[in-house]
Amino acid sequence: MLYQALYRKYRPKTFDEVCGQTIVVNTLKNAIKNNKLTHAYLFIGPRGTGKTSIAKIFAKTINCENVKDGISCENCDICKMSNNNENVDIIEMDAASNNGVDEIREIKNHISLMPTFSKYKIYIIDEVHMLSAGAFNALLKTLEEPPKHVIFILATTEIQKVPLTIISRCQNFEFKSIPKPLMIEKIKSICESENIKITDEAINQICIDSAGGLRDAIGLLDQLNSYSNSDIKIDDVLLLNGRISDNEITNLFDNLCNNNVDKVFEISDSFEELGKDYTFICEDVVNYLKNNLINYQINKNNELIEKVGKDNVINITFEITDYLNKMRNIKNKKIYFDLLLIRILDIVNKTNVRVDNVEKVVIKNKNSLDLNKKEVEKQIEVEEKKETNAITKKEPDEKYKIYNELMDIRLNNILAEADKESLKEYLEFKNHLEEQLDNLDDRKYFNLLSDCTIKAGSKDGIIITASNINILNELFEDLFNLENFFINKLSKDIKVCFYDEKLWEEKRNIYVNKIKNKEKIDILDENDLYNKIKENKSEKKSEFEDLLEIGE
Repeated sequence: MLYQALYRKYRPKTFDEVCGQTIVVNTLKNAIKNNKLTHAYLFIGPRGTGKTSIAKIFAKTINCENVKDGISCENCDICKMSNNNENVDIIEMDAASNNGVDEIREIKNHISLMPTFSKYKIYIIDEVHMLSAGAFNALLKTLEEPPKHVIFILATTEIQKVPLTIISRCQNFEFKSIPKPLMIEKIKSICESENIKITDEAINQICIDSAGGLRDAIGLLDQLNSYSNSDIKIDDVLLLNGRISDNEITNLFDNLCNNNVDKVFEISDSFEELGKDYTFICEDVVNYLKNNLINYQINKNNELIEKVGKDNVINITFEITDYLNKMRNIKNKKIYFDLLLIRILDIVNKTNVRVDNVEKVVIKNKNSLDLNKKEVEKQIEVEEKKETNAITKKEPDEKYKIYNELMDIRLNNILAEADKESLKEYLEFKNHLEEQLDNLDDRKYFNLLSDCTIKAGSKDGIIITASNINILNELFEDLFNLENFFINKLSKDIKVCFYDEKLWEEKRNIYVNKIKNKEKIDILDENDLYNKIKENKSEKKSEFEDLLEIGE
């Protein structure tokens, strides 16, 4: 008999075996018990949290001949056929590979036929967000008026890609990430059943790596079991997943703090030799620093914080996050990581004086090279103050002129159709935005927008102002990603307008007077400017990309 993967072997077969989705399970059981079934369900949530498994259980239980209290009997012919994937009345379809109009039309042609054995004919469409626009339109009419003997169960990991017209026609269930204690309990149970020897540390790391996805956790356990011959230790987990331990991070920071430059880069080289993933290493270091900060806040006694300084640790954390965003899609990540280590060496050893400032001092004092160290430092401090003052008065960079032109058009178009309800919607969205952050990129954009103010909005546009020109330039630099961020979070197409705070007040007064005088505000076309910016953006190479090309 062929070996069966553990995640398939331990896939739940009844509602009682489901892990971590109590609300979803109880609601579906009650719907069956009270005969309150609807024609379409939409299961939403991260991968590996039980969407497809519960869809199969729900389909089987609905048709079970001896269902009791919403639980299938597991003994009738329907249950046996369903467990063996032989029930022809339960049709499973993967929208990732069957995403065209023809596939949906085939469903429409067959739904009028009565079930062969069961009470209901049930269609389970997995990864439904992968359907094409035409396929969604074809599905729409079917969902609106299906025959009484048909039930649809749709599942998706990316709800923002599912049209609102589909969502509104389904009963929606949100699946949560599986809590870590439940995952640990499940992994331990499987290990006992399979006679797998494993340490608590290894189980804990497996659950951390799986990020709330039980299927991923069981899949990783299966892989580790094959690798370690049923004796799994923490080192095995770290070797297979490309991560590093807290002890390795502590060793790295000891050498960073002691300015042992050679040793620091030896450690970086060793990570490459062991096949570690530098993206994961950065994530591990961020998590390590976070835990140290929390420990310090609780106990006010932390060796790393005392050695490096609380503010420096926070700065390092944000520095790593920034590099991490740049590093994800780069082939040679080690170059980025080594540059990051240089930056951290500067921070922890308080040598992060900008080179251009030093050069300014040397030029100004070329005839006085006998200045002592204190005098040089004083000169550097003066130059830095001058530069700081200059930043606050700085005009927008010439390279952002085209962005300003685009923002002028957007300001005009949004104010032409601005309304209070839209403004209220955007303000409420911003107030609750922190609750909706899903990843480090989201956190980056949230932090950037925290220094900004929402001023006005229309149904398809939002005006955001910043008082600091550097923040405004950074918003321009990340315009397309930020626009996608808003579109994903608000689930609608939206034009984002970033504007200087003082200039906004001037422009606002002009438009207020126009509206008072009932002057017509024409909608302007932004497409040429928008496409020009996009083309320039795609051609532009960053300093780091140039370095990578040299390295490769």
